Amino acid sequence: MVSIVESVNHYNQQNDQSAYNSQKDFLFLDSNNTSWADALPQKQGLYDPDYEKDSCGVGFIVHIRGAPSHKILSDARNVLCNMTHRGAVGSDARDGDGAGVMTGIPHEFFHQETTRLGIHLPPQGQYAVGNVFFKPEHAVTEECKLIFEQTAKSLSLKVLGWREVPKNDSILGPAAKSREPIILQPFVTLASYDPDSSSNNSLNDIDKFDEAYFSRQLYILRKQTTHIIT
Repeated sequence: MVSIVESVNHYNQQNDQSAYNSQKDFLFLDSNNTSWADALPQKQGLYDPDYEKDSCGVGFIVHIRGAPSHKILSDARNVLCNMTHRGAVGSDARDGDGAGVMTGIPHEFFHQETTRLGIHLPPQGQYAVGNVFFKPEHAVTEECKLIFEQTAKSLSLKVLGWREVPKNDSILGPAAKSREPIILQPFVTLASYDPDSSSNNSLNDIDKFDEAYFSRQLYILRKQTTHIIT
């Protein structure tokens, strides 16, 4: 019985090999595999291993019903710490190449923070929040903020105010700390929003809010300020 099975397997292997050889010309196979230890498949058809790119480690933490929760953030922090091996380390062994967590806009949190700063936010979904890195020079920061606000105004947007992001730089090494930026968050909405209006009906009606237009203007704002502010 064993010999019969071996014969059948040998016959199948021969058929598989001959079928593979007959398709070589059709698949445009390239025998020059330049990947390390032939880890990637050979070039064939529209696939080219030269287009393969290594990427940073990425983890996703979500609530299956879309409910906001601080546990999502704490779990994401644990994921981030477990991916230390995916990041580069500087010569002082204390600085990395940068890592972080991206979340949705926590409206209730920002509402509390902006109220303390005297900023009146529109309803959730009708404003955007940015993270902008500035050089640690007061004059340069103020000039860049003015450019950002003027660019937003030219796009029918309005910067309601800025929030400085709290930070703990005690873990930074000397190299990173010498170039530590100032991180500010601009709160941007449509220019038609009137924070002094008692009812704020000028923008708050969700049926009248053009989300697609707002997203396009934000995209242009980001692209223009990225090129203007260096």
